Amino acid sequence: MAANHVRLRLTYWAKWARGGLPGLPTMSSTEKARSGRGGKPSDEMPAHVAEIDHLVCIAPPEQKIALIVFYTHDGRLKEKASKLGLSRWVFMRRVNRGESFIAMNL
Repeated sequence: MAANHVRLRLTYWAKWARGGLPGLPTMSSTEKARSGRGGKPSDEMPAHVAEIDHLVCIAPPEQKIALIVFYTHDGRLKEKASKLGLSRWVFMRRVNRGESFIAMNL
């Protein structure tokens, strides 16, 4: 699987995880009322996002945390790396290995 495709899927997953995924609007008050009577809420994780979420969850721990921080946290690369007490080089190596893990398991 192409690295760009994996990065795009991880970016989409991260946006969903942060609640900013376009295409999944928040429910209107009518829909909220309807969901209480058997309707389906629109914030359910889509299957293609769930697939990435599962792979991130089963990734080796060092890669998992690097992927989570890299894709879901705001800030510069140096700041993200320092959150984990890593150099930028080590941090990006873990992110790259995590992306490879996702690609191999898709």
